[in-house]
Amino acid sequence: MDPLSLLLTLALSAISTLLYIFIGILPGTDETATMAPIALTLLLAGLDPLLVLVWFIASIAAFKMADSIPVALAGIPGGVMAVPQVPDALVAKERGLADTILRKGIAASIVGQVVALAVTLSISYYLMPAGEWLRTADVVLGVKVARWFWLVLAGLAVLALTSRSRYVALISIPSFALLIQGLRGVYGRPIFVSFFLGITIGPMIFELLSMLHKDLRQAYVRRGMKEVRLVKIGKISLNPLKILSRDELLHCSTWSAVTSVLATVMSPVGLTILIGDLLRESSKDKTRGAVLAYTVRDAIKNATYIGGTLIPLLVIGEPTGPMAAGPAAPFFQKLDSIGMTPRDYILSRYDYATIVLMILLATAVSFSIAYPILVKYSRKLTLAVFKRVPAEALYGLFIAIVIMLSYYDAKIAGIFGTLVVSLVSGALWKLGVSLGVLFMTLVAAPTLVSLLTALPL
Repeated sequence: MDPLSLLLTLALSAISTLLYIFIGILPGTDETATMAPIALTLLLAGLDPLLVLVWFIASIAAFKMADSIPVALAGIPGGVMAVPQVPDALVAKERGLADTILRKGIAASIVGQVVALAVTLSISYYLMPAGEWLRTADVVLGVKVARWFWLVLAGLAVLALTSRSRYVALISIPSFALLIQGLRGVYGRPIFVSFFLGITIGPMIFELLSMLHKDLRQAYVRRGMKEVRLVKIGKISLNPLKILSRDELLHCSTWSAVTSVLATVMSPVGLTILIGDLLRESSKDKTRGAVLAYTVRDAIKNATYIGGTLIPLLVIGEPTGPMAAGPAAPFFQKLDSIGMTPRDYILSRYDYATIVLMILLATAVSFSIAYPILVKYSRKLTLAVFKRVPAEALYGLFIAIVIMLSYYDAKIAGIFGTLVVSLVSGALWKLGVSLGVLFMTLVAAPTLVSLLTALPL
């Protein structure tokens, strides 16, 4: 690595970390809406794709560490990935353990990303020769089906069967796939990002539009205003390994390793919900189960984002899972400036050792900046954001971004198409279908619908 590349790696990692600490603490932010556009902008600006990957890895480290802080302190999630931690945080807060889960969550994020990097970078190195085989398409019922599709389908079935409403989830898979492909047929383009965002904001849009219904509006009014109080926190050790118990460290390490690989084809949100709920329900003590689930979910968030990015990027070369097809999508899109995808550029220009070194360096820089800041100033930062950044303004901005991207994709039809996707997603979510099922269906939709229409029935 030359001195200029080293300097740029350090600078980009530091800037990304500081930016995504702030974004992570903002309530309700979405990873696709805040990570993908910036990465794509940097790529279109002509920045070396490997340096953009450095930026991206640092943003994962900072974002996933910061987005659970508002959950611990106020029961309000920062990023969408922190939503599954809300029930655990509320139980812990009732027992006066807010500062316990805060420090455990921060420590678990570090463990999750370090373990995930060790596992995915090692696995990717040995699996790279298998990438061509996984990309190969076989003919099934007259339809060309890439071999990695079967991995997605298996993961989708598992996630549907573990949803709160498994039968509704199973029925929704072909139905939602037909909706997606039908809209793509109307648009005449293989739209993805605006649909991904539509699913993300589904619960929010469903509740907002419910306010237009008289009876439903009265139900919301009866709930009253929600009072947000930040609990006080004590001193947090700078050694993350001293914060986690042996049992917590074992669970964080084990599940980070497992989910980082599963995230190649499975939804990070779905895996975070699934594993956390299993751990919480396995404990006879409600409080202990909530603290363990909260802690491990924090590790899994980082791990799934790392694995869901690096394995498709380094091995398969296709966005095989919701992470690769969502926040990391810019790395798989062909750029006219380089005549290839950023992924192909990185693998053709740099040896594996250089790629690994820069990824590890970005992580080290990010954690060395984010950890002390969040440990020392987490309460002050959260308080400042909550006081000075109105949640309504943030939600309005987020919805505006989705509308803008939808219009860019398919003009006015794109806006209404995304609205339909949001409403259906929100309704299914209300019925107990994991959003992870819908994210994975979005990835599998083209092949799934082709196979459905080819069935001799």
